Amino acid sequence: MTHAQRSLQHPSPRAYRYFDLVMATFVAALLISNVASTKILQLGPFSFDGGTLLFPISYIFGDVLTEVYGYGRTRRVIWVGFAANLL
Repeated sequence: MTHAQRSLQHPSPRAYRYFDLVMATFVAALLISNVASTKILQLGPFSFDGGTLLFPISYIFGDVLTEVYGYGRTRRVIWVGFAANLL
């Protein structure tokens, strides 16, 4: 078995070093944006809800998760965020 085949079968723990942190940040951004969307902000002549500024952050973390950890893990993180929103 070659080195490449072994690394595909058993990824090193270092490969997922920041996965928990990125997942927690994604879920936190999702939850905070949902709570903040009930608050109206006045920024100069513009008036909008707080979730408008915070929700795009969850898309950034979703893109990072997909690029770094793949679709399978990202799908799991999105389901965790969905479950956290239901609570």
